[in-house]
Amino acid sequence: MNNSANEVSAEPAKGAHLSSRMQKTRLSITRQARTLTAEHGYNGFTVEQLCEQVGISRRTFFNYFPTKLDAVFGHGADEVPEGAVERFMAARPAGITGLSPTLLADLVALALEQLTHDEQAIVGTHGFFSVVHREPELLQRMMQIGPEKEAEFLGLMAEREGVDPDHPGLVVLVHTLRLAAMKSVDRFVQGSGERSLSEEFLDYMAAAQDVLSQPLTRTHP
Repeated sequence: MNNSANEVSAEPAKGAHLSSRMQKTRLSITRQARTLTAEHGYNGFTVEQLCEQVGISRRTFFNYFPTKLDAVFGHGADEVPEGAVERFMAARPAGITGLSPTLLADLVALALEQLTHDEQAIVGTHGFFSVVHREPELLQRMMQIGPEKEAEFLGLMAEREGVDPDHPGLVVLVHTLRLAAMKSVDRFVQGSGERSLSEEFLDYMAAAQDVLSQPLTRTHP
C-alpha cells in the first residue's frame, strides 16, 4: 500500500506547536516503528500495522509523519529532554572570549541528560540502528541526516562559543562525544544494565580526556 500522505490535507505536527499529548503520540509512533524495523526489517511491516500497534488511525499517523521512513527516524526534538539545550546555552560563563573553560563539562552534562532521559528507549534505538546497514533505504537516509545533525549541533556550539562552526576544537568534541555515546550504549546493552549508562559514558570520556592530555610530540633527551 502507498505510504504517502497525499490523501491527507493536514500538515505533519510541528515540534514547537505540539501539546504534551501529541508529543507523546509522536514519540510512541517512532519507538514502535523502530521496534518493528528491528524485529521484521523496514519492509517487513506496513503503516497500518504500525498504527495498530500504537493505537491510532492511518489518518492520524500522517498528521505526524509524511512517510513511514520519516516515522522510523523520528523527530529530533523528541530525543532531547525539555529545556536541556536551553540550559546548555545558558551555562557559558560571562566575560569569556573564544572557547569557554566549561565547554567540555557542559557538553558532558548535556549528553548525560540526554542519555539518562529514557534508558529503555535508548536500548530500543540501539536495536534499530544495528539493522540500518542491512536496509538500503535506511542507510541512505542515515547518510543524509547524519551530516545534517552534526552540522546543526556544530552550529549550536558555535553560537554559544562565538566561533565559527568549523572550529577544530568543536569538530573534535562532536566526534568524541558521538563515539563515546555510541560505545557506551553498546557496552550498556551488552552488560544487561549491570552498570548505568552514565557510568559507561563517563568512562569513555575520561579515557579520551586522559589520552588527549598527553603531549603531541616526544621530548628527546
